[in-house]
Formats: sequence, structure tokens, C-alpha cells
Amino acid sequence: MGEYAGRGWGALTGGHAGARWFWHRQLKKPFFGRFMKPWRWPGAVDAALWLRVQIASGSQARLAAVLRETRLLPARGVVVCAHPMGLASKGFWLRNGHAARLLEAGFHVLAFDFNGFGESESTNFDWPADVVAVGQWARQRYPGLPVHALTASFGAMNIINAMPRADFPFERIVAEGCAPNLPMFWKAYPFAHAVLQLGRHLAPTAERRLRPELAIRQMPAGSRLLLIHSRGDRWTPVAHGDRLAAAAPAGAAVMRLTLERADHTHGLRDEPEAWWPAVRDFLFSA
Repeated sequence: MGEYAGRGWGALTGGHAGARWFWHRQLKKPFFGRFMKPWRWPGAVDAALWLRVQIASGSQARLAAVLRETRLLPARGVVVCAHPMGLASKGFWLRNGHAARLLEAGFHVLAFDFNGFGESESTNFDWPADVVAVGQWARQRYPGLPVHALTASFGAMNIINAMPRADFPFERIVAEGCAPNLPMFWKAYPFAHAVLQLGRHLAPTAERRLRPELAIRQMPAGSRLLLIHSRGDRWTPVAHGDRLAAAAPAGAAVMRLTLERADHTHGLRDEPEAWWPAVRDFLFSA
């Protein structure tokens, strides 16, 4: 869909970059318009403890990110946090306790806003490029440390969609509430679903690159994936995890965690006694 917009409106605007991103933003509105608002630092979180950074992405956006290092030395690694949809964006991980748990466990934490969300510029639909750029930035800043990812919903879909890329930088990936494809997630929103279906016909190649159930087929051999779904999640039920796991290559290191009552993306909040030990042990595992 994004490629179609770039080709069609590129001719209309004479190729002017600012105008091109304007039309991409218009296409994003049926899906994310309610989240495209000024970002606020999450309450009760001390901003002075976090370093603000900007990261250049292959999506042609400058991504806003925040970094905090663990006090435990030597550090176990770096965890990149890729957010679900929502006004909180990167703040989701700070206000809901994920970052605190990771820091206490000995990981540096790097949380970022996808392009078009939070404090990041809005450019195109290449969100997989965003997550790869942040992971590569972490590798360069902390050479020798493993780089992992904690993701949910929108962020989970896009990190799996990044798996076919040769520069995929992550060793262990936690993906909570991930849908196998966009139509299965957006079916509850008729207008957005109609726009998505139109985009699938206008730019089928681009749309296929945004299907986790296709991208997971090229899961890198050195990566390990923990899929988390909940029986209490009406947006991405356990059947979505079944479909993703079935699409993974034979022998791929794909683990599952099935929660009983957690709401969408809120496993840590709703079932911490199951969520955190599973995630911690997965990140600790050799």
C-alpha cells in the first residue's frame, strides 16, 4: 500500500519528498489517526534517568528513542522494545513495568517510537526498517553484547516482518499478541479493513511484505522466538499463535506461552506470575 502511494502520488507532486510523506500520512489515518497526537512522558517515570537519542532509519525517518543502562555489571545484553499501537508508544514499556523488570534483570533497555508514532517523524510504511535500524544501533553502541527484542502487537508484527532482511540483528525475540496478517487484526474495524483490502489489490507485493505468517518462514537460523498469546485476548487469540507457529520453518526455535486471562498486550499487568518468569528465562537461556 505504501509503495502504491509513493508511485501514484510521486507523479502528482513532482516527487517532492514532503508532499510524498503527506499522502502516506493520509493513508495511515484510517488505521492510526487516533494515535497521531503529541506524545507525553509517562507519569511517575523519572525522565532524568533516561537518555534521549535519535536513530536514522531505512524508512527515511529519524526515530525518537530512550535508553537506560542497567546497574548490574556485566550487563546480560540489550533489549529493544517495539511498542504496540497506542498514544503511549515507547512509554508503554516504561509505565507498565517492563523496563523496570528488564533493568533489574541486568539488561540495558532501548525503547523507541515507530515512524508516525510518538515523537518520531512520519514517513512511509516501512516499519520493519525501523526495528532493524534500532537493533543495529544497539549493536554498534554495545559491541559484544547480545541484542534481544521485547515486542507487542503492532511491534511484534513488524519485527517478524523484518526477519527476511539480511541485517536482522536480534538473537531472542519476545512477540506478544501478534496477528498472522493485517486483515485478521483489522477485521473488527470496517472502514480500516476496507482501506486495507483496497491496498492489497493496488499493491499486492507491498502488502505481502507485511504478513508475519509469510515473513516467519525466513526466520534466521540463529534467532529464537517466544510467542505469547492469551485466551482472554479478543484481538489476537491463541489461534493466531497457532497459525504463526505452524508457518515457521521446520526445526526453528519457536517457543509458546499461553496465558489464561490477560488482555491484549497486557500479560505482565494481568498475569505477572506467568508472564515474567517465562520471559526472563527465555532471555536468560543459552
